[in-house]
Amino acid sequence: MTSSERRALTPPDVAQAARVMSQAYVDDPLCAFMLPFKRTRASTLTKFFRVYGDLNIKGGRGFGVGDPLEGVAFWEYPDQANLSISVKSLTGFLPLLFTLYPLGLIRAREALKQTEALHQKHAKQPHFYLDNVGVAPDARGKGLSSALIRPVLELADSQKALVYTDTVTRANVSLYEHFGFQCVDEINVPQTGLTVWALRRAVQ
Repeated sequence: MTSSERRALTPPDVAQAARVMSQAYVDDPLCAFMLPFKRTRASTLTKFFRVYGDLNIKGGRGFGVGDPLEGVAFWEYPDQANLSISVKSLTGFLPLLFTLYPLGLIRAREALKQTEALHQKHAKQPHFYLDNVGVAPDARGKGLSSALIRPVLELADSQKALVYTDTVTRANVSLYEHFGFQCVDEINVPQTGLTVWALRRAVQ
């Protein structure tokens, strides 16, 4: 398998996916705000993405490129039900209780609230939602983001469907614009220094 071939992830990929996503998001503004101590941020993110990645992969929402894995995306399709959290899934969150993640979640609640509000405002109809996309730092510049995004955009076009995403990283705005998204809103979250950008890709 070449590094540019996108595939659906399976449960054995969870650990590798968590590693890729923790590396990709370690300097993300929201993650840095939630977890201000960089020394422990990566390990906490790895624990989070193990659980969150497991839920998405089992729900058919996880995709990756590379062998070993170098890029990961979590997509929500219009016909997919909400992620269901089982008792077993809840136990996976237990390691996070012994980190700064719970406090970080409280600290970032306004930013998360605003992000969800933008989503509800600008994507009311059935749509494809790019929840997360991340590429390992040493694999950037190889077109892996494109491999994770373009196939879903083509699927959305074939279904005449809207595509939505959001970001707290200014540089990502131009990245998504490259794929045909338009920035339709932005909110500065008080007392956080964070900005949330809402991006839509109209029906083609």
